[in-house]
Amino acid sequence: MKKLLLSFLLASPTLLFAQGSQVNTQGIKALGMAGAGSALFVDESSIFYNPGALVKMDHNAVSAGASAVMYRSAFKEVNSTQQYDTKFQITPPFSVFATFGPKDTWWKAGLGVYTPFGGAVDWGQDWPGKYELNHLQMRAIYIQPTLSFKITDNFSIGGGFVYNLGFVDLSRSLPTFDANGNPGRAELSGMGTGTGYNVGVHYNLENEFAVSLSYRSKVVTKLKDGDAKFTVPDALAASFPTTTFEAELPLPASFNIGVSFPISERLDIAADGTFIGYDIYKSLTFDYKDNTATLEDTYQPKNYQKAFSGKIGLNYKASDKLDLRTGVGYVASPVSAQYVYAETPDNNRVMASLGFTYVLSDKFDLTGAYTFQRILERTVTNAVTGLNGTFKTNIHAPGISLTYKW
Repeated sequence: MKKLLLSFLLASPTLLFAQGSQVNTQGIKALGMAGAGSALFVDESSIFYNPGALVKMDHNAVSAGASAVMYRSAFKEVNSTQQYDTKFQITPPFSVFATFGPKDTWWKAGLGVYTPFGGAVDWGQDWPGKYELNHLQMRAIYIQPTLSFKITDNFSIGGGFVYNLGFVDLSRSLPTFDANGNPGRAELSGMGTGTGYNVGVHYNLENEFAVSLSYRSKVVTKLKDGDAKFTVPDALAASFPTTTFEAELPLPASFNIGVSFPISERLDIAADGTFIGYDIYKSLTFDYKDNTATLEDTYQPKNYQKAFSGKIGLNYKASDKLDLRTGVGYVASPVSAQYVYAETPDNNRVMASLGFTYVLSDKFDLTGAYTFQRILERTVTNAVTGLNGTFKTNIHAPGISLTYKW
C-alpha cells in the first residue's frame, strides 16, 4: 500500500517535464512549418520566438490564436492482445500577442500571453495502469512584457520578463476497496507561480538571409497549498487525511538557432534547432502539511537528459494575398525508458505540417495550420510502478489566429 501511494505522489506531475507537455503552437505561422520560422517571421509572435526581431516590424498589431491539440495514446501490456485507449479530449493552448511603438524607430514594446507547456490525458479507471493514473490536466500560462531595440538597420536585440501561472489537476486509483469492491481514489490539484526571462538577437542581410538566436530561461514553478484528497474506506481515513502540499516544478530552459533565406522570388526556406535543458529535472519532492505512517513526504530521482529538436519548413507566396506553408520536424525525448509514465508516454517523435495566411484586408490577416506528430512506439517497464507494456501515441494540432494591424 505505502509503495503504491508513494509512487503516485512521485510520478503524478511528470507531464510537466516530458516533451509531450511542451506546446509549440504559440505562432500559427510557425506551426504551419512544424515550428520553424524564428528567423523568417518578423511579427508579433517574435515576442515568443525572438524578442530581438520585434523592433523590425514596420507596424503595430494584436494577434489572437488558439489550437485544438488532440492527444490520443494506446497501451498494450506485454504478452497481451488487449489494447487500452485514452478518451478523446481537446486541449486548447492559446496565445495573445500585442505590439506598441512608433513606426520606423529604434524601439518597440510588446506583451505576450501564451501557453508553452500543457496537456490533458484521460485513461479512465479500467486499464492496467489505473493505479498509476486516471486523468491529468495541466497548463502553464506565461505572461511576458517585452522590449526590443534596433542597434543597426540589420541587427537588433530584445528581451522580456516571464511570469508563469501553472495549474495541475490529476487523479489515480488506490488499491483500497470498499464493500462493493470499488478501488479508492487520490486527487491532487494546485496552482503555482514562477519567473524567468526570454532574450534574443536577430540579424538579416538585405531582407534575404536572416539568423535568429534566442534563449528562454528555466522557470521554477513553486506550488503552495495544493489540495490532496483521498477517497478510501472509513477504516483507512485516518491514514489518508485530506491535506495540502508544496512542491517545486522546474520548467526547462531552451536555446534556439534559426536561419532563413530565399530559394526563389516567391519561396523561402527556414530551419530551427532547439536545445532544451530538461536535465534540470533531477528529482521531485513533495512536502505534505499533514503526515501519517502512510502519507509521508516523498523524494525520487528522475535524472532526465538534455533534448534536441530540429525543424525545417517552406513558405510560398502564392499571390499578394495568400501564403502557403509546409514543414517537417524531429524531436528527441529526454525521458529514459524506466521513467516513462502514462501521463506522457514519451519517446522520440516525427512531425509534419501545413499552413496558410490570407490577407483579408489592409488591417486583418487570417492564419491557419495543422500539425501531426507521431510519438514512436515504445515498450517500457516503469522502475517505480512496474507497469510493463507498449505505448503508441498520435497528436493532431489544428490551429487558427486572427491579426489586426495598424
